[in-house]
Amino acid sequence: MIALTVGPFGRGVESRPDYIDSRLLAAAVAESHTVPTGAKWVCFSAEMPFYAKFGAAPTAAIPAADVTDGTGSMFNPTWVDISSGAAVISVIARTAGVVSMYFYA
Repeated sequence: MIALTVGPFGRGVESRPDYIDSRLLAAAVAESHTVPTGAKWVCFSAEMPFYAKFGAAPTAAIPAADVTDGTGSMFNPTWVDISSGAAVISVIARTAGVVSMYFYA
């Protein structure tokens, strides 16, 4: 569970991340990122809309048509519980930009 503290901004302010990574994405090119050992949560921040997919060897995709079989990518995720063993996160965006990932153990 994420450690929430009572700080200058009030209750529910998350603690500092244990690990911070950023990916500079080219337009419409998926990138894979290895989850740090021990990470249980990831929080995303991006300067543009993006899609993400989680798993052992996922590839995020921008939908070009309806996806109705459960294999779609998440659009603009914020907090994601990765404690069930997501080893890799794949991210993609229509436009170039930076996606930052804040990992918590």
